[in-house]
Amino acid sequence: MQKVLLDSNIISYFLRGEPSVITELEKYQESFEQITFSILTYYEIVSGLKHRDSKKILTIFKELASESEILAFDQDTASISSNIYCDLRQRGLLVPPTDIFIGATALQHDLNLVTANIKHFRIMKNLKYLNWMTSSY
Repeated sequence: MQKVLLDSNIISYFLRGEPSVITELEKYQESFEQITFSILTYYEIVSGLKHRDSKKILTIFKELASESEILAFDQDTASISSNIYCDLRQRGLLVPPTDIFIGATALQHDLNLVTANIKHFRIMKNLKYLNWMTSSY
């Protein structure tokens, strides 16, 4: 099994108790102690939970984050992100910047991205992805 980068929507599904995501995460944790996600995913989850005033789930997420590997957004990630942006723009395809940053993080660290948002990520060249909402390893 290969190490993966979890997208924001997969973590959201986990926090909501989505059975397929929980099952896949349990399988994953048989091989890896920590889950891995981007600092941008951290931002998306925390800002969404604060907006909804979901203090209980925010506490659960912060505990999960404290036990996780959170990958930084650095100069290398920014460079890869700018390449993705330029490629997508030249092809007339635009996605939200945070999705570009998360995709770039997966590429930078040679990780499969686990997402349910296939539409935004399938158009990024060389990005490998899985969807724990519809399939397993």
